[in-house]
Amino acid sequence: MTPVFADIFALTCGIAGWFYLFYSRAAVKLAGVEPPAHLARRIRLRRICGAAMILLGISLYAGSNAINDQRNPAIYFTVWMSAIFLLLIVVALAAADIHLTRMLRRKLRETSRHEP
Repeated sequence: MTPVFADIFALTCGIAGWFYLFYSRAAVKLAGVEPPAHLARRIRLRRICGAAMILLGISLYAGSNAINDQRNPAIYFTVWMSAIFLLLIVVALAAADIHLTRMLRRKLRETSRHEP
């Protein structure tokens, strides 16, 4: 039963990455509020994060199903290390997006205080 959950998680991760990479328009909605340079950085970070999520889904599936740890321990280890590395990339990019959002909120609060 456990491989089924791993497959579902890998598929969900890949689908979420696909949506995040190609269909997410949340950052574009900030065009009127955020400076163009910050907006371009945010969109680029989200696309990289989506690609990393797709690769994470692929590596999770490969580590769970495609590679035998008894016959190919080095490849098995490499696949799981790449999955951990991709997970760290996704977390770091999400943290960067949160940081950009906090900076934007702080700036909007400061401008709203100074307006009459």
